[in-house]
Amino acid sequence: MGFGIVLFGFGQVIVHAIAFNIKLKYFYNPGMVTVLFLYLPLNVWYLVEVYSHQTVLLWNWAAGFGYFAFFSAVLIMWVGFTLLTDKNSPYPFAPEELERWNPRGHRARLGLPENSAKG
Repeated sequence: MGFGIVLFGFGQVIVHAIAFNIKLKYFYNPGMVTVLFLYLPLNVWYLVEVYSHQTVLLWNWAAGFGYFAFFSAVLIMWVGFTLLTDKNSPYPFAPEELERWNPRGHRARLGLPENSAKG
């Protein structure tokens, strides 16, 4: 199961250090320092250790990829972003919370329409 976590960590590196920066057209984003200085070194170290002890088999990679795919697709994407989403929630965000980090300015910088919630 360690491979699933390592694959998830490499996925985080790709998302936080590359994809978000391209999408936001910005050099830094929250999470980038964590993935570059925590996830990436630990993941590389893990792989070096397991390969140096010759404890890796093909089924380890297969099980790890299966775990990673299940965790990412089902638990994060489906449960987190679909099942638990309620646009009519009795607990909406306060307007001052939504405006705290100047989303209108960011949308304008990215050339997005004023009412765009997608980035």
